[in-house]
Amino acid sequence: MYNPVSTYRMQLHAGFTFADLQQQLDYLHQLGVTTIYAAPTLAATPGSTHGYDGIDPQRINPEIGTVAQLRDLSRWLRDRGMGWVQDIVPNHLAYHPANPWVTDVLEKGQQSVYAGYFDIPGTNELFSGTLMAPFLGKPLKDIIAGGELQVAYQHQRLVLAYYENHFPLAPHTYAHVLTTPVGTTVEPANVPAALAQWLDQIDGLYVPEPTHPTVFEGNVATQGQHAQPEARRAHSTAEEHTTAAAAWDAARLELAALMDDNAEVRAYVDYRLATINQSVDELHALTEDQHYRLCDGDETRRRINFRRFFTVNGLLCLAVERPEVFEHVHSLIQELVDDGTFQGLRVDHVDGLFDPAGYLDNLRRAMGDDPYIVVEKILEPGENLPNWPIQGSSGYDYLALVNNVLTDATSEAAFTKFYQQLVGNATSVHDQMLSRKAYILYHDMGGELANLYKLFYNQQLVSTERMATINDTMFLLTLAELLVQCPVYRFYGNQFPLSADEAGAVRQLLTAVRERTVEFGASVDLLDEIWLQKPLEGDAEYNARALRFYQRCMQFTGPLMAKGVEDTLLYTYFRFIGHNEVGDSAEAFGMDVDAFHRAMQDRQAQWPLAMNGTSTHDTKRGEDVRARLNVLTALGDEWPQTAQRWLDQTAANRPANQPDPNDAYFILQTLVGAYPYEEGSTAWDDEDDFPRRLHDYVTKSFQEAKRHTSWVKPNRGYMDACYAYIDSLLDKNGAFWPEFARFFDRIADFGIVNSLAQVLLKFTTPGMPDVYQGCELFDMSLVDPDNRRAVNYEQRTQMLNALQGEGAPQPDALWESRRTGQIKLWLTHKLLTERRENPDFWASAGYVPLTVEGTYREYVLAFARQTDTAGYVVVVPLHLARLANQTGTADPLALDWQDTRVTLPDNSKWTDALSSKPVSSPSIQLTDLFAGSLPLALLKQG
Repeated sequence: MYNPVSTYRMQLHAGFTFADLQQQLDYLHQLGVTTIYAAPTLAATPGSTHGYDGIDPQRINPEIGTVAQLRDLSRWLRDRGMGWVQDIVPNHLAYHPANPWVTDVLEKGQQSVYAGYFDIPGTNELFSGTLMAPFLGKPLKDIIAGGELQVAYQHQRLVLAYYENHFPLAPHTYAHVLTTPVGTTVEPANVPAALAQWLDQIDGLYVPEPTHPTVFEGNVATQGQHAQPEARRAHSTAEEHTTAAAAWDAARLELAALMDDNAEVRAYVDYRLATINQSVDELHALTEDQHYRLCDGDETRRRINFRRFFTVNGLLCLAVERPEVFEHVHSLIQELVDDGTFQGLRVDHVDGLFDPAGYLDNLRRAMGDDPYIVVEKILEPGENLPNWPIQGSSGYDYLALVNNVLTDATSEAAFTKFYQQLVGNATSVHDQMLSRKAYILYHDMGGELANLYKLFYNQQLVSTERMATINDTMFLLTLAELLVQCPVYRFYGNQFPLSADEAGAVRQLLTAVRERTVEFGASVDLLDEIWLQKPLEGDAEYNARALRFYQRCMQFTGPLMAKGVEDTLLYTYFRFIGHNEVGDSAEAFGMDVDAFHRAMQDRQAQWPLAMNGTSTHDTKRGEDVRARLNVLTALGDEWPQTAQRWLDQTAANRPANQPDPNDAYFILQTLVGAYPYEEGSTAWDDEDDFPRRLHDYVTKSFQEAKRHTSWVKPNRGYMDACYAYIDSLLDKNGAFWPEFARFFDRIADFGIVNSLAQVLLKFTTPGMPDVYQGCELFDMSLVDPDNRRAVNYEQRTQMLNALQGEGAPQPDALWESRRTGQIKLWLTHKLLTERRENPDFWASAGYVPLTVEGTYREYVLAFARQTDTAGYVVVVPLHLARLANQTGTADPLALDWQDTRVTLPDNSKWTDALSSKPVSSPSIQLTDLFAGSLPLALLKQG
């Protein structure tokens, strides 16, 4: 199995292509990177900056390059012992005119060969009616009346054109568009002979699709094995559809040739289009006769008949559990794995899939045992990653562990008391989370809830007599409460009866719902019957239907958690924003060293090659922003007092209480955490444009929060007040700035210590470290798209070159210039090199907590990584700002550690791999270890 050793995440798009990556490969190799870890590279919507809005999984995105270039890159890497891990997106594609599969479905409806590829009416039992196309800005009748929708000839087909969008006309409506109806008041025009002949040719080729198309009954599980889909259609076979589709596509190209070559045909078609566009009634009738229903996006809040990614109407979900869909979606990826272009895969949003466990079994079977595979998975506190055939998660859980060990838990009470008084709300974080999830469900996902409710009835899981005892409204509310109360993103059972562990978790969830209100009791009893009791009777056909309902529910608990917590609560609850992070929890506030040691020992035992991530494309703020914010927790009461003084001092800059205290406190924390160390010292080209970036950040944050403004209903007045407040804080001639500058200067070095400790832990604890693009220097980025800005690789190359050869700065000199970020680059390079030179060691070495004794032992984390023949010892300081206040020393290198010492694993000779100082004592004093160069250590045996 491929061991990546280390990865370097690259965001590929039109602004950073394969050719651009090629120019940086020498630098990345010199840095010590072993594996490129690439954002999605398959064809995406035009101009996509992230690639998660794919349009064609069977070709490389032409905006970033070609498959030949990709293979050339891979060969270059392999020649140097490097590899490539590729991010893939099996859950969804873009619902977009550039997507050929979607266009084919919109054009041909259920007769499209791709109809079964998507979770839409006719192919998914959740949905019925005509497929919604929710891309209008207002109701259809208003769009038509305003002349915003026109029938046109574009892209070699007839379409309904709406600004940049275009929707193909169904084949059976072409005759209506291209001929003058008999008996109309419109002056008839003679149909050109060539066009008349073409119309005769297509007559009967396609017919309007049935009112109630047969649903694909894919993935009806066979007990004891993963689901094996078997698609069927009532009106024709898949082969007939393929033949008809090919015949229509050929006929459409014949029409295109006529339009290009026959002026008479072109003039006549233009005449017909102009005629229809002048008639509101004709346009309306034409829209009603399509395989889709144009509507405004707001309608999906109330009802929806397709599965989307979270609440994003522009991302249409795939039925990848069907074998033919799996094969087609992965065909190019399979080819690139088989020929050695890719050595590993990262699976995006595995929780969205109908059967994640079954999918991963299929993926491993298809790709073989050699590729490295990880999944994007957010684990809630106490949740374990299922035993899937993968190497682990993509690192969000690791981020939370490091973030918490760097947080000083002794300040939790002070932070909580201050925040509750500031906002006048003592509601627990957990209850606020449930409230936000409920808001999202009822406000934005009511259509999804209604579909689940309808599915329950359609599956006929209980008798009519039993249902008569249940209040329909109360059952719907009980189902909603179950989705809201689900404590994790989802459960994964793919056969009934459920495993003992999962059955216990479901039972606890049902108990929590029952306790919410007495009226839920009867409905909870019913769910208990169909999910936990009746499956024990062994009726395979019943269990298959009950399981289907269960798995469909699980497909929606994840989006609800993501939208309610990640995209709402984390932008509304600001006790300490350092933990408002993907993978972390707003409820969290630190962990002790023993808990960290236990987590690392479990990680080594269970997932030794899982990714260790500290910054990703999903993080709400960069790793060094969090590292500096963690310093605030080490100040105890001082930070709440400082924050209150600043809020009072700047109150005049918040007229009419705008921004309100909650949002103002968020802005102050962000300013402290994200303000650049100095010009040119960070990961991005435009870091110095901090005011604009902060404006953009609060715009996204407060619109996601949906308190005073939102994406749907922007409040320009409130946001203008927020911008003015930010500008007043950043005014270097203002009253606030001198005090902020003094505070910033005081905590900055402790933030740098945390940053370096975070890097050292990421590279030496169990797991496989990932460096997000540019983060070898300080990463003061904010949420996307801020963290996808251009990286200044020329600067990095120059700084790395300066670290090589004679005259290279030593650790003490690097500390002197620490705010340039070169010290982080140096440490990252050192650690990448150590891992590249000892790849097998880091994958297999045990994790051994070390004993720390002495006066300040609580400020030290120490452990060893050991095999029979080699060993490393890692020592990092914790919460130095608190220790500095206690000892009256502001310089992290000048702290008097007194008798604090670390006991080394044995009497071997050790060398500090960072400072090259020899260490031989079985126990080493921290004052000696940290003296004069760096406030952390990596000791190497021998």
